[in-house]
Amino acid sequence: MIQEYHCMTSEQAEEERKRADEENKRRTDEELRRKAAENERLRQHHAAQAAVQREQHPHRQLSHNHQTTHMQAHPVQVIDPRNHYNSVPLAAPIISHQAFNDCDMPPDLWCDSRESAAACGVEQQCQRLRRKPIKITLIYEALCPFCQRFISNQLGIVFNSLRGHFELELVPWGNSRLLPDGSFSCNHGQKECDANRLQSCVLDQLQVKGALPFIVCFEKNIFSQTVEASWRACTAFVRSHEREIRHCYDSEKGVQLQRIAAQKTFSARPQPIVEVPYLLINDYSPTTENNDLNVMLFPQLLGKWAKIYNRK
Repeated sequence: MIQEYHCMTSEQAEEERKRADEENKRRTDEELRRKAAENERLRQHHAAQAAVQREQHPHRQLSHNHQTTHMQAHPVQVIDPRNHYNSVPLAAPIISHQAFNDCDMPPDLWCDSRESAAACGVEQQCQRLRRKPIKITLIYEALCPFCQRFISNQLGIVFNSLRGHFELELVPWGNSRLLPDGSFSCNHGQKECDANRLQSCVLDQLQVKGALPFIVCFEKNIFSQTVEASWRACTAFVRSHEREIRHCYDSEKGVQLQRIAAQKTFSARPQPIVEVPYLLINDYSPTTENNDLNVMLFPQLLGKWAKIYNRK
């Protein structure tokens, strides 16, 4: 995990490390069982072949006994990947080359062309991707410096340059917590809780297209200013909805919108949200390793995905 690009609590970081260790152990154990089963299958196959050979050619029995003795002296070795590849994480299951002999490329290239899709047997899946725009969900918290940098330096520019090629959803919650009494605890204190609530209200009133210019402005100001000062510095972007946003922020509605943001964050699957910024792709939460890459290479990856999803 590349933690310098994300915000997380110390408890969440420790939980993520434990989860990653357990997952690596599980995959290693599965690999060992798979190799042992494969070796046993090969042993039984060779034994069956040898029995057939003995029945068909009795005069070769002596030679066969010599070969059997040799095989028993040098049994097939079961390799423990933990001893031979201790610095390389176990990869995801690989598509059988017997099924797709020409598929010798990484999965992220399978939909790169019709030829690659056909070679890897995913033509129907790639075709389905082109029938709807890609949806990107950004889960973030207002005072995380990495979220601020991502929103200010990348998100606004990419949204404007690829507008119409993807759907954007913003969820201002991040590493905040719901407390037993119904109140919120935020990673960077009460100031962040207020900023998250304000942005939820702006998004509710203006939707993403109208709210994003305000949010980019707000994130550039909030690091060194109060929530109120940042609001005043950016109200020109929401002038016609200023009263409604303010009422939402000061009322129970803002609290309810934050609970909705919390539910969206907590329901992310298959990976839980343990760091921010976190990008969901069509409501799919990737591993933290893939999220690191998605965040760092967001403009390039989104440009590539937009071409795939909009290819006729």
